[in-house]
Amino acid sequence: MRIAKKFTGFGVIEVLIASGIIAATIFSLYYVFVLGNRLSADAGNKISANFLAEEGLEAARFLRDSGWQSNILGLQPGTNYYILFDKINSVWSMAVSAPPPIDAVFYRTLTVENVSRDSNDDIVSSGGTVDPETKKINIEVAWSGKGATSTMVLSTYLTDLFDN
Repeated sequence: MRIAKKFTGFGVIEVLIASGIIAATIFSLYYVFVLGNRLSADAGNKISANFLAEEGLEAARFLRDSGWQSNILGLQPGTNYYILFDKINSVWSMAVSAPPPIDAVFYRTLTVENVSRDSNDDIVSSGGTVDPETKKINIEVAWSGKGATSTMVLSTYLTDLFDN
């Protein structure tokens, strides 16, 4: 006659292992959710910063079109300028004092660089003669996130296209 052996405690081990697997799965899903939210917020800030930088370049073009002599020529290289939009008169302007951050997150600055040309009228990084009718415009958008400051810079050349 055989004696049946009882395996006591075997069900408890199965429950503990199953609970561990379920807990690990839930923790992993939560981590993926948190990481996805963080990445989507970063992507949203980068997209907004790019739009603000593009808008800054368009504002610089508007100021150029409105008057090279009065709006662009007098800007000092290396000085930070802040682009402002007057909603009442629908015009762009620049200031040297910092306005509040855009959307309480982004800071946008415009800097100007002189442009030098060689004897063939090609733009050169050093040497050559300064072209008073061409300026390099840099738009920098900065924002804080995850304990660090991120920046995006877009640049273009503007010329005294309309001789104004």
